[in-house]
Amino acid sequence: MDVIWGVSVNEVAWGGLIAIYLFLAGIAGGAFLTASLTDLFSKRYPKVIRSGAYIAVVSIIIGLGLLVVDLGRPLSFWKLLLNVNMGSVMSIGVFIVSGFTALSVVYGYLIWSSAVSQKQVKITSANTEVTPTSVGQGLQAFRKPVAGLGVLFSIGTATYTGFLLSAVTTNNFWYTPFLGIEAIPFLPILFLVSASSTGLAATMIGACKCGDLTAYKKVDMVLIMLEIVLIAILYLSVEPIFFGGSMAALFWLGVVIVGLIVPLLLSFYGITKHKNVILPVCGMVVLGGLSLRYFVVYTGQLF
Repeated sequence: MDVIWGVSVNEVAWGGLIAIYLFLAGIAGGAFLTASLTDLFSKRYPKVIRSGAYIAVVSIIIGLGLLVVDLGRPLSFWKLLLNVNMGSVMSIGVFIVSGFTALSVVYGYLIWSSAVSQKQVKITSANTEVTPTSVGQGLQAFRKPVAGLGVLFSIGTATYTGFLLSAVTTNNFWYTPFLGIEAIPFLPILFLVSASSTGLAATMIGACKCGDLTAYKKVDMVLIMLEIVLIAILYLSVEPIFFGGSMAALFWLGVVIVGLIVPLLLSFYGITKHKNVILPVCGMVVLGGLSLRYFVVYTGQLF
């Protein structure tokens, strides 16, 4: 019998691949959000823009690949794209994620072609540098519109992963209302904040050598504090049994301590006294985001 953190895999319908897909979709949404907002409102951080754009493309493509494999009939995935059912959360989500994937690819290409033209990226062939050309430069006029539209789709992608679980209304953990308001599910809000934080953290890892990232560190600190508040609300909103048992260590150690408390404390230290703590802090934030998806996916199926 296969066991993950003391949990029999045979007891759950949605397993590790789904948890990783939700995590990667969140990373992609948060990274795109970081890159596009930076691109729209500031040109001071080109490496941040490139890092976020590239991470978004890679993460969402890998995540979709895992989702297609988990369906069991990967060749039938295209049918979901052609038959959008506005009454189905999954069908709407497929439309949103597909649109986000297309925008991510287009935006990533526009960022790459712009970087090539400015000699920010070196292309070599047979160990010889190729002179950058104006390939794709005629399309740069679409860069801001794609970034702006991508902001909406990235938010939709990050929240959709929460709506997907919340749609199971018979599940007392996944279908938790926000502050008791039945019309507002809790998980989409939590996943949006977590995706924004982990996506920003992943982007900072990719751009850690670009200079002063203090502004981004401060934003991530705010997101971490907001996520701590949301986790506390979730803890008070459901039965204590959900935070005990075989998944307790993953929640308290992986999500709370490694993913939130320690990164927040190190972030305060990094801003006030030491600037070189980006990699450990951001690495723990990303690990905490993955732990959160695993915890939510598995815990919702065990009680």
